[in-house]
Amino acid sequence: MREHESLRKALAWLTEQPHINREAIADASRHFDLSPLDEQFLRDYFLKPPRDEPSKNAQSDDLKSN
Repeated sequence: MREHESLRKALAWLTEQPHINREAIADASRHFDLSPLDEQFLRDYFLKPPRDEPSKNAQSDDLKSN
């Protein structure tokens, strides 16, 4: 099997699920025989909230207010 093929299949399977939660990710990990690192990647990808990107102009906005 090609490198990361199981992870690709797990990603495809998860995107077809009605809800993606820790249990669904654990099921995918068992079903597709993922490594602990791949399972952690899926948890991080699907369950961690997106980080707020700082505004590119945050510094210049601060300078304008002074």
